[in-house]
Amino acid sequence: MEMIDVYDVNGNKTGRIVDRETPLGEGEYRMAVGIWVSDAEGNLLVTRRSKEKRFAPGKWENSGGHVQAGEAPEDGIIRELREETGVEISPTQIIYLGKAAVSWPYLGLNYGVRLQSRPQEIRLQPGETEAYRWVSHDEFATMRDAGDFAPSVFEHMKGYYDAFLAFMGWQE
Repeated sequence: MEMIDVYDVNGNKTGRIVDRETPLGEGEYRMAVGIWVSDAEGNLLVTRRSKEKRFAPGKWENSGGHVQAGEAPEDGIIRELREETGVEISPTQIIYLGKAAVSWPYLGLNYGVRLQSRPQEIRLQPGETEAYRWVSHDEFATMRDAGDFAPSVFEHMKGYYDAFLAFMGWQE
């Protein structure tokens, strides 16, 4: 059972803690976090969702997930990245990119991290991730145009796409 804090539309904790699967009422939200990992050459780490996932099985995405009860969003994204890929980062490496477009019952915060070198090993989380790739800007655009990403990736990016492009040093 994964316990989460319930938030209001402004991202403030309401004081209510529930199981992640508990239906939320009007004006109640779950906090989700996402992180984009870049290497020193400007390539992006993407992972493919497990075919066991209910939503968008086999689609590509960035790492992310729910913030657990009592956890700060930054701590949640460090944990999610470690769980899904084995990549270890510190809070000082995280760059805030922006909020995801609000889609009830989710609020989303998104971050970036630029690694000086690629990890020697990416350790995938069974049931969550089944493959990974480092992609260039052109490969990212090709995957986007082919519909290879989970639909939520670009829906959420509406709230911070320009900041993402600036972080990556990409232009469109």
